[in-house]
Amino acid sequence: MDFSILNQSPVLDGHTVASSLQDTVDLAIRADSLGYRRYFVAEHHNDENLAGTAPEIMISHLLAHTEQMHIGSGGVMLQHYNPFKVAEQFQLMQHLGAGRVDLGVGKAPGGLPLSTQALQHGLREEAVSFDRKFKDLKRFLSQEPLEGWDGLKTSPDTSHPPDLFLLGSSPSSARFAAEEGAHFIYAHFITNNEQLLEESIRAFREYNGRGRFVVALSVLVTDDPHTQEKIISRNRIFKLTFEDGRVLRVGSEDKADELLSTTSGQVDVEIIEPHIVAGTAAEVLSTLDEMASKTGIDELMFHLPTHDAALRHETVQALAPVHTIHAAQKSNTL
Repeated sequence: MDFSILNQSPVLDGHTVASSLQDTVDLAIRADSLGYRRYFVAEHHNDENLAGTAPEIMISHLLAHTEQMHIGSGGVMLQHYNPFKVAEQFQLMQHLGAGRVDLGVGKAPGGLPLSTQALQHGLREEAVSFDRKFKDLKRFLSQEPLEGWDGLKTSPDTSHPPDLFLLGSSPSSARFAAEEGAHFIYAHFITNNEQLLEESIRAFREYNGRGRFVVALSVLVTDDPHTQEKIISRNRIFKLTFEDGRVLRVGSEDKADELLSTTSGQVDVEIIEPHIVAGTAAEVLSTLDEMASKTGIDELMFHLPTHDAALRHETVQALAPVHTIHAAQKSNTL
């Protein structure tokens, strides 16, 4: 079982934005030396708690500071962007990074309506569905024929495109990724629903037996009950379902109230308690072993749900040796 990391680049307690971003780099350097499989960085907008707004820039920077890990996006919020430009960016980074780049794509806006409006301001009015954009992106990366774009290339050399991942939290998303031949990252740290996880695994494997099914979950090595409760409180998710079917998830009651104050009509609000695997290193690893035993999971990706820099580094350090030993044993049996 491979271990990876998803870093949302939080503004850390007692840190500036600049020093918090430097910690994203420092944590990548540490993870690279400890044998983690990949390191993904996120995209969020207009959020005072999260500093990662442009994963493509962060990835390029991280490639220059690491040697072994795959570096990727978790993910590019494709609804805001032109698929061809995204394909060009990641193909270029793939060349610069000697084949260590992964392209993870998300369907969410990565922010509240105000930032979405700003990102999409001035774009053409005719809407293009996310599914259509994703399919176009895949074909631009792989140079598959795409009607109207014969001969269009993302690079003079497109023989080794980055691997494509879809981020999601539903069986329908898992099936869509499988049908498109993409890998899938199930956002367990957002959804916290074991039944949906199992249904997503089945949906993905039914249509794609070779792709990677990755589970992103919240993990921390701490056995202090006070610390655990504080982190749980800070990571509750408020799920807002609007009359038109739109769903938004926000990380605080204040943000939920802000949205409700500017919205007319009925909005259903659900508070989702976070699922955080926490405890001693041995306790955490035991829980991870149990999750890894589920048929169909290829990889666990650790989301670190704290703004405490020391705790984040301690968790990565404490869990990595088992992965490194496992990887060495696996390579010896090949």
